Amino acid sequence: MTVISALITKYGTAHASDSYITRAKAGGGREVIEDQRAKLVHVKHWRGAMGYWGLAQCQNWSTLDWLQGRAQTASQFSDPEQFANALAADLNRALASLRLTPLEKGLGIHFTAYERIKDYWIPELFLISNWEDIPYTTLRPTGVGASRETFGTLNGTQPAPEHRSAECRMAVHEALLSGIMFGYNNGDPELFNPIANAIFQDFVTLSRRAVLFEPSSKEAHCALVRRPVEVVTRLLTDFARADTRVIGGKTHDLCILSNGEYWSSTGG
Repeated sequence: MTVISALITKYGTAHASDSYITRAKAGGGREVIEDQRAKLVHVKHWRGAMGYWGLAQCQNWSTLDWLQGRAQTASQFSDPEQFANALAADLNRALASLRLTPLEKGLGIHFTAYERIKDYWIPELFLISNWEDIPYTTLRPTGVGASRETFGTLNGTQPAPEHRSAECRMAVHEALLSGIMFGYNNGDPELFNPIANAIFQDFVTLSRRAVLFEPSSKEAHCALVRRPVEVVTRLLTDFARADTRVIGGKTHDLCILSNGEYWSSTGG
């Protein structure tokens, strides 16, 4: 498993992830086989990025390498949604070829991108996943699918195809301009959410007190999305047995401003 986080504001999008890849040991427990490599992929054609959780590698398969290869094909698609749908279809075929149990093939991806709508660059998060539920105990019978998330998040509704409409996208744009931030995380919401919510609330408090330094900066975006991952990693290091940890290692961040500028404080 892992923990990933994505943040969308009126200034930009940002991603963070841990770097642990673990595998089961014959005698029980887990061992770490990677603790430094980022789980974030640039998709520069769409001013975007991808982060993944779940299946990381097996035999000759590497999710990160596979995503990096697919990111190179982004310019072949007419829009980010077409790319996301193609990614889901290709991933279904790739996972079918792996000799793993169904649950071992559980995989999810956050893909953020910018779309040009009515002369505005408007960000979107596509969720590409085969998980059925948050506890990650079952997979969707239909396999990997892709869905738009921001309009549903804004209105408390399930993702739907019509959320691609200019009206829905402009509603997201106006919400962002009003100061709303969209936050997403997957991997271990039970551990992550209380920490992220507390950090975001303190960020809002500092903003209300007018003491924030450059909240629009790439540095602030990376810090805000990275810090909860760092805290969860530290908590597990301090309190969880080493052979039970599936989150840890180096924390990576990545910010993409609306003008297409990429920046990372960690080399992510």
